[in-house]
Amino acid sequence: MVIRFYRPEDDPALMILERRCPRGLPEPFVHYRRRFIDRAALFPDHQLLVAEQAGAIVGAGAVSVRRTQIGGRPVTLGYVFDVRADPTMRRSGIGQSLVAAIDDYLIGRGADGVYAHIVASNVPSLRLFAKLGYRQLRQTLLLIFRPLPAPRPPAWTPHCTGDPAAGQDQIQAVHGARDLYAPGVAEQVKELGFERWSVDLGGAQFAGVSLFEQSRVFQQWPAELPFLSEEDMRQRGERTLRLFDEVGLHNPPLLQAVFDTLRDRLAGDHASRLTLLIDRSARIPPFLLSAAWKQIDYWTVFKSLKPGCTPEWRDTPLYIDAREL
Repeated sequence: MVIRFYRPEDDPALMILERRCPRGLPEPFVHYRRRFIDRAALFPDHQLLVAEQAGAIVGAGAVSVRRTQIGGRPVTLGYVFDVRADPTMRRSGIGQSLVAAIDDYLIGRGADGVYAHIVASNVPSLRLFAKLGYRQLRQTLLLIFRPLPAPRPPAWTPHCTGDPAAGQDQIQAVHGARDLYAPGVAEQVKELGFERWSVDLGGAQFAGVSLFEQSRVFQQWPAELPFLSEEDMRQRGERTLRLFDEVGLHNPPLLQAVFDTLRDRLAGDHASRLTLLIDRSARIPPFLLSAAWKQIDYWTVFKSLKPGCTPEWRDTPLYIDAREL
C-alpha cells in the first residue's frame, strides 16, 4: 500500500469510497459534495492523503493546519477529518496507516498537537485513534433544527448584515479566550451566503449568531439514499445552514428572539435544516435543546506531537470551528 498526496483526478474514486463508508447511528449518513476535496478546501492550509493499493484508491484522510491557542498559549495544531477506508478491506490497517501518516506530516510541519471529532457511536474509529495515542478530551454536540414559522412575533427585532466584521467585539469577548479559538471564520465563509443576526440593547444585553450555507460545500446525506446529480440536488432545495459564533447564552430571551426570527425567515426560504456545534460543557439554554429536531454526540480527541508537551486546557468550553464536522 502506498500513501500519497491527493490529485484532482482522484475525486471520482474518492466519492465512490465516501458512498461506501457510512457513519453515525442509528441513522447512518455520508457526506455529499461535488468533489471529495471540497470539505478540506474550506481551510486555507489543508492537505489530503490518499491510500492506494494495486492502482486502486482504498482510503483517504484530510488535515488542516492552523494557529490557535490552548491554555492561553499559542500553538500550531492539525485537525484530522474525512478519514475513510475501504470497508471490504477491514482490519488491513488502512485507517491506522493514514492517521499515522497524517501525524508524521504534522510533525514535519512543526505542529504541537492534533485533534479530531468522532461520532460517539463510531466505536471502531474511537478505538483506532485511541490505539494511536489520542485521548478523549471533550464531548461536542451537533444540534440540528428545522426551519419553523414563529408562533408569535419576537419581543425584539434582530438586525441582519452580510458584513463579516459585524459583532466581532462581542464574539471576541465571549469566545476569544477559549481553547481552539479560530478568529476570522466569518471572513473565510463570507462568499457562502454569510449573514450575522443580532440584537444589542447596550451593556451586557446582547445576543447574536452567524450563519453560512454549508450545503454549497457539503452536507450530510442519508446513507440509504443514492447520491443525486448536482442539478437534482439543487431542485430538491436541500440547503443546510451552519450557525456559529453564537453570543447571548447568558441571555436566553434575547438569543431566542434571534433564533426564532431566523427560523421563521428560513421557513419560507427553501432551507431544510440549520445546524449548530457546541461544547456540551457550555451553558446551553433549554430552548435550544428542546427546539432541536436531532442531536448527534461527538468526542473531541487530542494527541500531543511534541515529547514532553502537555497542554493545559482551560475549564471553559472549547471553541468549535464552524467549518468542522
